[in-house]
Amino acid sequence: METITHQRTRRHSTRAGVSWTVWARVRGQRFRFHTIDISSRGVKLRPKGELIPGTPLLLQFIKPDGQRVRVSSMIWRVDSDGLAVLFLGPAPKGLLG
Repeated sequence: METITHQRTRRHSTRAGVSWTVWARVRGQRFRFHTIDISSRGVKLRPKGELIPGTPLLLQFIKPDGQRVRVSSMIWRVDSDGLAVLFLGPAPKGLLG
C-alpha cells in the first residue's frame, strides 16, 4: 500500500526571491537589511541586531531601478535564516510590479 503525503502551507500568496536593500525605522533607530524574498503580504529579511516578534517597523525598500517604496509592518517571526515581517495593510503600489 502506497502512502502519499502532502505538505501543507499557510501561505496565501507566492513569494519572489529578490535581493533588495531595505532601511527600517525601529524605535527611532535606523537599520539596514537585505531581502531574502517578498510577497504581497510580507517579506523575509536578513537580520542585523536583536529584534523580537511584535516589533513595529517602518520599511523603505530600494528597488533595483532606484525606486523607493515605504510600508508599515511588524516582525512576525524570527527564524534561523532571517526575520519574517508582515505588512500592515496591502503592499503599496509599485512594490511588486
